[in-house]
Amino acid sequence: MKEIAQPLLLTVKEVAKLLRIHRPKVYDLIKAGTIEGFKLGSDWRVKRESVERLIGAIPEDFFGPQKANAAASKKVANGLDHVKLAS
Repeated sequence: MKEIAQPLLLTVKEVAKLLRIHRPKVYDLIKAGTIEGFKLGSDWRVKRESVERLIGAIPEDFFGPQKANAAASKKVANGLDHVKLAS
């Protein structure tokens, strides 16, 4: 089985999904110093290890299936590009 490399940095959306909280709460956790985050351009990134200190190891399959689901969704959307919606 191929091992999926876990990124060093997580997006706010990924952290929110992982912790099952809303995105504004992630910003609150960063501001409070509970997790380590920083602004990169206009986006925020959170250090994976700071989240893991809070909740333990992130499951190996957390990152893999999302990309597969996104690709599948894109295929479905591309397959429906010829369909016109009723107005």
